[in-house]
Amino acid sequence: MFNVGRIISFALLGGVLGLIGAKLQLSLKFGSWLVIIISILMFFLALQMLGVKWFSGFQLALPKSATKYIANEEKFKGKYMSFIMGALTFFLPCGFTITTQGLALVSGGFLQGALITSAFVLGTTPALFFIGLSSVKFSQKPHLAYQFSKAAGILVLFFAVYNVNAQMNVLGLPSLNDLKSGTAQTIKTLINDLPEKVNGIQVIKMDASSQGFSPNYFKVQVGIPVRWEVANKGVSGCTNAVISQALFAGQIDLKIPIGQVAIKEFTPQKTGKYKFSCWMGMVSGIIEVVTGSDAKGVSPDTNTVQAGDGTGITPSGATGCCGGSVK
Repeated sequence: MFNVGRIISFALLGGVLGLIGAKLQLSLKFGSWLVIIISILMFFLALQMLGVKWFSGFQLALPKSATKYIANEEKFKGKYMSFIMGALTFFLPCGFTITTQGLALVSGGFLQGALITSAFVLGTTPALFFIGLSSVKFSQKPHLAYQFSKAAGILVLFFAVYNVNAQMNVLGLPSLNDLKSGTAQTIKTLINDLPEKVNGIQVIKMDASSQGFSPNYFKVQVGIPVRWEVANKGVSGCTNAVISQALFAGQIDLKIPIGQVAIKEFTPQKTGKYKFSCWMGMVSGIIEVVTGSDAKGVSPDTNTVQAGDGTGITPSGATGCCGGSVK
């Protein structure tokens, strides 16, 4: 009953968060900073679980009056109280839960918000059910609980760093991805040559698949319009949209049949290296904007990413650019 209440409440309240986000018109940038803040919180919690003394006093918990009520087994002899407590776990101060709620908030609709939180609650229910059944064993063997806490702490620490790194990509800021951005073959092929021009427009082409983007490093000339053609080679949930907040508004929507091409046109206004990524920031690349005199002999130092602005349009061949695929 506890888990049933949890599943129902997460589905319904996640949808409510999606509606609220749609009314507030929250931007992708807001969502990224929200995830970063929550990930920092997860980082602190992970260090506490790993036994770092300095963070021993850092703890999110319910008020003592609430914990005393929950600890009273007499209150949970009936089914309904367990159902209610499961439903109320939506409001627990948990780093993973808050991160999921943040994604639901910026999803832009009831259905998307409900699907995000439903996927989260369904994915975590088997583990929670197992922990509930094995809790007596854990209480009888403190060393198992200690080892479990350490393992969970390492996992939480990993996801905290992973989340922050991904959102840095979304925001177009330097990240760990820059250490491996652009394969040697890609850079060798493209670094010395600007793209061809068709009717005065620079044309760059990229394939997007579930594995990432290829190529993932481009060089274009400042002040000249760019036509970016992205072919769907079998994208996944993450790679079904390409964003670059510093170069153009919105996104390149790849929710199109496999083999078709989405198009984005924009004009780079300033020189520098600009990051692009999938909407979750899991995979990224670089567009280097240079002057005509810089077309040759520039080394691919992808650690310098410069902010800027740009505008673009989505021609009729594309499927839109409204941010709606943030899920």
